[in-house]
Amino acid sequence: MRIAYILPSLANRGPIIVARDLVNVMITHGHDCVVYYFDDKKEIDFKCPVIKLRLKNKIPFDEYDVIHSHGIRPDFYICLHRPMRCKTRCVSTLHSYVFQDLKSQYNKLIAAIIGIVWMGLLFRFDYVAVLSNAAKIYYQRILPKNKIRVAYNTRLIDTQAMLSLNEERKILAFKGNDFLIGVNAMLSPIKGIDLLIKTIPFIKGCRLWIVGDGKSKEELKALAKKEKVENRIYFAGYQKDAFRYMPYYDVYTMTSRCEGFGLVLLEAACYSVPTVCSDIPIFKEIFSDEEVAFFQLGDKKSLANAINRALGNREMADKMHRKYEQCYSSEQFYRRYFAIYICH
Repeated sequence: MRIAYILPSLANRGPIIVARDLVNVMITHGHDCVVYYFDDKKEIDFKCPVIKLRLKNKIPFDEYDVIHSHGIRPDFYICLHRPMRCKTRCVSTLHSYVFQDLKSQYNKLIAAIIGIVWMGLLFRFDYVAVLSNAAKIYYQRILPKNKIRVAYNTRLIDTQAMLSLNEERKILAFKGNDFLIGVNAMLSPIKGIDLLIKTIPFIKGCRLWIVGDGKSKEELKALAKKEKVENRIYFAGYQKDAFRYMPYYDVYTMTSRCEGFGLVLLEAACYSVPTVCSDIPIFKEIFSDEEVAFFQLGDKKSLANAINRALGNREMADKMHRKYEQCYSSEQFYRRYFAIYICH
């Protein structure tokens, strides 16, 4: 099967990482893949040809069995150029709850307009993949039910990749004799890291290591000073292959207010790191309370209790790892998307 993937860029971001992992599993199973992208930002390598694309340039649709887009610009590109009687199957993956995600970036009116236009584009696609059953229910109110398919993500990780000696010394020196709470995330309000910073004063003997960058970074630093915990929090900034920090965390936390899936949650599962999650629908769908420690979103006491429950809880972490292998492995990921690609 010949498959073309259209991406906004090759940046180190969740949807692009998912596309890269998908390309890898497709190539492993003998399929011929090519990646088209728009922006010059290149942070992720692909094991297939990558071709820079302009909106006005038309790719040869009829040379591919499937064209799979990720993001509003790639979706628009397909709608703009897809021939009327095109036999090539066109698939889009929605990586988030579009309207909620847009509201975190724009005002309500702009978010609503962009969201409505985006949903309109998807009517021209054969199938729309979403990341959970909760997302399927969400989008069934907007899109034709027969177009929507669920495809859980995977996470392909080189667990042999390690921190440099300098990086290791830095994190161990910061940790000292305390236990270390970890966060690997884009720093934005939707990630809920502010709640975690407000909770740190109520947890004795802990430090917080934050890997990532984003528009909320300075606000979070100011909040840490306001809460008088700036000496217990380290902002490591953007780091390539942030999963390399996982073995150094005693507890991993995902305090998101909203998520399409949560790739880093799978990274924590790969490393069997005891994990704390907000009780939003997607997290409760992919893991149970026997596998992660849930807390009530917005409740500092609940978050502190969940961290204490997770700390040193190897049984819970091992169950989380087994769930990953059973349900979110690369083979399961491949089977779900291949079924969408050949669906009749």
